[in-house]
Parts: sequence; structure tokens; C-alpha cells
Amino acid sequence: MFVEKPGEDFTAIKLISGPFASIVYKYGNVGFAPEEEKTPEGALPMKFDYTVIENKIEADTDSQEFINHIGDVLVVLLDEQTKEKRKLDGKN
Repeated sequence: MFVEKPGEDFTAIKLISGPFASIVYKYGNVGFAPEEEKTPEGALPMKFDYTVIENKIEADTDSQEFINHIGDVLVVLLDEQTKEKRKLDGKN
């Protein structure tokens, strides 16, 4: 879920289910790895920065499990944003 804090100029994300429920964070720079880092399948790994704003459960937010989890969330958000833009542009 998206959350905002009065007086701040960014929207954060609060995880509401799964092993990291209740953690609030925001994404920084998002992009793809350079060509040299292509996977054997030819895909470019996504790279992103994030900042944890609230971690009441004291989870390890530097763990690969957490990074993979919020990476999956990012992919879903980007997919939804792309679909919405296509609708607005009159494309399916």
C-alpha cells in the first residue's frame, strides 16, 4: 500500500503481508544493469536503491530475501504503471 507522511515530498510503500509486513520504504534510483551484466538468458538485471523508513519488526532489510521481495514489488508496480499508461494512450 502507498503511504504519505504530511510535509514530505515522496510517497512510500508499506508492506501489508508476507514476512516483511509493516515495513515502510521508498525506492530511489531504478534502472537496469549494464550490457556486460546480462544473464545467460540475455536479460538485464534490474538495479534499484531503497531507503527503509520504518522497520518495527527489526527485519534484516539488507538481506537478499528482502531485496528480492521489494524487487518483486517493484516489477508489479512498473507493470501496473505500464498497463495504465497504455489505457490512457488508447493502446491495449
